[in-house]
Amino acid sequence: MMKIEVHRNCLTQPWTYSLLDQRQREIARAVASGGEPTLLLSELAPVITQGRRTPESDLLPLAPPLLGGSPTQVIQIDRGGLATYHGPGQWVAFPVHPLESSVGDPRGVRKIICKLLEAAAQVGRNYSNDVEIRSGAELGVWNSRGKFAAVGVHIENGILLHGLAVNGFQTPQSFQGLRPCGLDLPVSYLLSDSNESEFLKLKDQIAEAILQSLGARA
Repeated sequence: MMKIEVHRNCLTQPWTYSLLDQRQREIARAVASGGEPTLLLSELAPVITQGRRTPESDLLPLAPPLLGGSPTQVIQIDRGGLATYHGPGQWVAFPVHPLESSVGDPRGVRKIICKLLEAAAQVGRNYSNDVEIRSGAELGVWNSRGKFAAVGVHIENGILLHGLAVNGFQTPQSFQGLRPCGLDLPVSYLLSDSNESEFLKLKDQIAEAILQSLGARA
């Protein structure tokens, strides 16, 4: 079983990446002591996160000044992968869960990445029939318009941290100021606009696909 916890960003009370990271580590400590795993689903204040292998050349002159009227933070984190953007219009999913019970292997990092990518692909197929999972330098989930889902994980004391980001709709700040995942290739979005009910429906689909992939129904 896995609980679901949802956080939304708003102007009066921003849900920042730092708060999300703090929350996932609180849950991880509880899980390591026998607590219940939790799927964190978040819409974040604008941020560019740099993975362990991000070269400075992937940050462009637009970061971190004001983009679209709000400051975009640039922070270093401990997940794998390169630089990417998180912000309004995107769902970030962190399944804080013991790795061994997720994939049957305490060292199964590649297996959990495949499970998360397949979950994102399953969601993407609800919106188009041209979805594909790519590996190597183009790791992620793509459709004919570009990459709409990215993955990056970190294992700490046997607990899965970080996870998956799925693009809902575009905003003026989306992916400005960087070469996302080190690529000069387009990103895409599953939704055509910021319709609230459709954005919430996307969140529910992401949650269901991840829980199904991990065999951890809420």
